[in-house]
Amino acid sequence: MVTSHESPPPNIEETLLARRHDIVVDNRRVAYTHTGAGERVCVLIHGMGGCAAHWALTVPALAPNRRVFALDLPGFGDSEMPTEPGVEPVVRIVEAIRAMTGVDRLDLIGHSMGTLLACEVAARRPEIVRRMVLASGPITSVVSLFHSPIATLRRDPALANFLVEAATAGIPLPRRLQDAIVDVAWVRRLAMSPYVPHPDHLPDSTVRHFLSGAGGPGTFSTLRQGLGYDFTPALAGVKCPILLIGGQQDKIAPEADLRAFAAATTSVQNVEIIAETGHLPMLEQPEIFNKSVEKFLNATDRPT
Repeated sequence: MVTSHESPPPNIEETLLARRHDIVVDNRRVAYTHTGAGERVCVLIHGMGGCAAHWALTVPALAPNRRVFALDLPGFGDSEMPTEPGVEPVVRIVEAIRAMTGVDRLDLIGHSMGTLLACEVAARRPEIVRRMVLASGPITSVVSLFHSPIATLRRDPALANFLVEAATAGIPLPRRLQDAIVDVAWVRRLAMSPYVPHPDHLPDSTVRHFLSGAGGPGTFSTLRQGLGYDFTPALAGVKCPILLIGGQQDKIAPEADLRAFAAATTSVQNVEIIAETGHLPMLEQPEIFNKSVEKFLNATDRPT
């Protein structure tokens, strides 16, 4: 396990907003940020209650060597609600970006709920995914929570933190409340402790990046889709190389879940657990996270 103590990251929110674009898929507008250059393409998929800004500290690290697309998933951020529920709209969005960029295959990075979506894309369209990074997931215990809530909570009471996320992620945060979470220590601890072990250590700009995804109208429809969701086909169908990155103190996607997924999935090449880190490794420990991702994505694929 590794940890780091770093200076506050730069505030690049204005840079991300300046590079925002739209693409129309299924007659719905999908927002994304785009930067970088090169032959390779990487698509970033946020989690529930998130948006493209959750990757604000990841995009600059990856952009020098590739074209980076950070999505606002349908119903989140600035993207419109999808025409149909489920995974297929996300698959079609990734396919549209691949076609737009002209590459044969691209890389995927998913966080939390986005790890499930990334796996679904890789399983349903294996020919277009080269490599995949799953951060704070797959959230297999959360999936179990939908099927067997009492048994799952008895096994891991810390998963009650997901219930906090589920109850609050779809509620828009007024600017005054966001300011209080950033500026008032006890309010920040109350709001952020389900996700990170050390809220006081986060720069103010990082907290604002996290809060910017709250209130997406797609949150509650996404939760409804969790009822009856079966991850087994995606688990069996993923064949591309995978890197798992998690936090030692993640209460939503615990280390045991990542280890179990790695044991059941031959495509997993490495599991990296970052010490003193919770559910947001790309925001809590961006230097460590970015270095691991860059090394993995730059690796040469073995001939098949």
